[in-house]
Amino acid sequence: MSVRVTCPGCGGSVVFEVGSSMVAVCPYCRSAVARGDRDIEDLGKVAALVDTGAILRIGLSGKYRGVGFRLTGRVQLGHEAGGVWDEWYAAFDDNRWGWLSEAQGRFYMLFEEPANDDRPPFESLQAGQTVAFDSGRHAFTIAEIGLATAMGAQGEIPYRFVPGSTYDYADLSGPELAFATLDYSQSQPTFFNGEEVSLEELGLPLSLRRESFELREVAARKIDCPNCGGSLELRAPDKTERVGCPYCGSILDTTQGNVKLLEALKEPTFRIHIPLGAKGKLHGKERTVIGAFRRSVTAEGIEYPWTEYLLYHPIVGFEWLVESNGHWSHVVPLPVDSVKGGERIATYGDKSFRKFQVGTAHVNGVVGECYWKVQLGEAAETADYVKPPEMLSREHSTRGRSSEVNWSLCTYTLPSEVQAAFGLTEPLPTPQGVAPNQPFHDGGIYKLAAIFLGVLTFLGLFFLIAFPVRKVHEQSFTLRAGQMSNVFHTDPLFDLTSNRNICVSANDSTLDGGLTIEGDLVRQETGESQPFVMDFGYYSGVEDGEAWSEGSRHDSEYVGAQPAGKYSLRLEVVREKALRDETLTVRVDQGSLHFKNWLLTFLGIAVLPLIISIRHLIFVQRRWANSDFPLFESSGDD
Repeated sequence: MSVRVTCPGCGGSVVFEVGSSMVAVCPYCRSAVARGDRDIEDLGKVAALVDTGAILRIGLSGKYRGVGFRLTGRVQLGHEAGGVWDEWYAAFDDNRWGWLSEAQGRFYMLFEEPANDDRPPFESLQAGQTVAFDSGRHAFTIAEIGLATAMGAQGEIPYRFVPGSTYDYADLSGPELAFATLDYSQSQPTFFNGEEVSLEELGLPLSLRRESFELREVAARKIDCPNCGGSLELRAPDKTERVGCPYCGSILDTTQGNVKLLEALKEPTFRIHIPLGAKGKLHGKERTVIGAFRRSVTAEGIEYPWTEYLLYHPIVGFEWLVESNGHWSHVVPLPVDSVKGGERIATYGDKSFRKFQVGTAHVNGVVGECYWKVQLGEAAETADYVKPPEMLSREHSTRGRSSEVNWSLCTYTLPSEVQAAFGLTEPLPTPQGVAPNQPFHDGGIYKLAAIFLGVLTFLGLFFLIAFPVRKVHEQSFTLRAGQMSNVFHTDPLFDLTSNRNICVSANDSTLDGGLTIEGDLVRQETGESQPFVMDFGYYSGVEDGEAWSEGSRHDSEYVGAQPAGKYSLRLEVVREKALRDETLTVRVDQGSLHFKNWLLTFLGIAVLPLIISIRHLIFVQRRWANSDFPLFESSGDD
């Protein structure tokens, strides 16, 4: 049942539509009107709402997990760094209140949990820390701790909203899009638990996004730089907190639409390669470049700079494109809890990333728009972990009581991809050195070589099993003493089948000295012959009382496949010594694998990946030469 009261500030009518509402904002004088058991109270004037580009509005109805709700109120809270975010209050049909937060295009539905003494004090919290409380029922990673200021408000609010009041808070990130907040506005911390949601899950029409997109497109406006008079176009006016003038480099504050000169410069401190306002489709997503930042770290007295381009889409939000020494990376934010950072290894999903470098990054220049109150010299502690072509980047920033940790996933992007995505006419800088997350592009040869070697091995085994060696002829001949040269013909004839190679082998078990066989494989039908030569020898003796031997008393020679038919061998045998009778045994096999050819083929295929692997090793060494950590101190790289 609705309750109507008189505003103590202006006497206007204030209606409490929801029985459990504690505060309603007077639509006439913007007083925060609180109702108690006996009387009403004026808690003070609320500030006018800042245009944050919110797409929700009071009065919208939806469903969450099958239960209907209606948005009854809105509060704007200010961050120490100057940002503003919205909280909407949803009155559910089952008499619950839901807190629906909206920030940078993302939505979080939260519900207040029952009071519990087992909650950490604010002083014990640190950004990036993992905390478990409520007897271990809840475990989260702290994404941000800070000081919130109550600013504007509208409609009905389920708690005692006092304009201008401040309180400490901690935003928590959990697995599978879980999200929560610890609120320290009371003597005991209040825990709001929930998850990131979408408009579809809330049962709200997708047309809200389309309407918001169209309104923001129309809202784009121009301002003049107070320092140099240059015309600046704001492409995200509802999100922009700071603007860097591209003509003189001055830093401007644009809070609530008012332009204020913060720092006057004579010229920009760096040059950008992608113009502001350029639209491009990168990795299947269309983005507009609305700002650029020059940042750097200093190590051993040497400054290492890079440029970050802020990409914006009114519906999806913000991403980054980072250029360093001509190398580019596409950067997207990650939920803090989705990354587990260790001393040397960080994990994201099923991937492990090795720590590459740490440092303190400073902002040296700003051109275009920025969604937070960026300042020249602003610092953040950074740590990068690599697994090419990806890199995890962690930033920890502190301002006053506020501390925040952000994780991002950086994917290496070729300069040619950036050039094509934004239709740039001027060539981009040539990449210098090896980037931390630059992949080794010739690595594909490993897979190709493995396929060829696998096929070669399979074929060898297949022919060995499917076509076993077949002995087609064997015959022994007597080499007479004193007879250095002998000519023999095999008898009887033997049959050969087609398409199978032939191996002729010879063995002289009593050979002493050298022996040469010049042979011919003769096809009886045509008289055609296939020559072959075997040259081998066996030597032995005694030297200094020790027996020695070298060489071999047998040899073999492969002959290519011949047409099917009847064949014989003609053998001309020449011995180095003919001191005694010797027996020479000759054998003909068909289907013998020529392992020498197979091995040469195997080695021929393996040579290229071997050369590539040497280049790969040099490439990896060049990468890790720029790292703060030794290459082989922990496992993992390309």
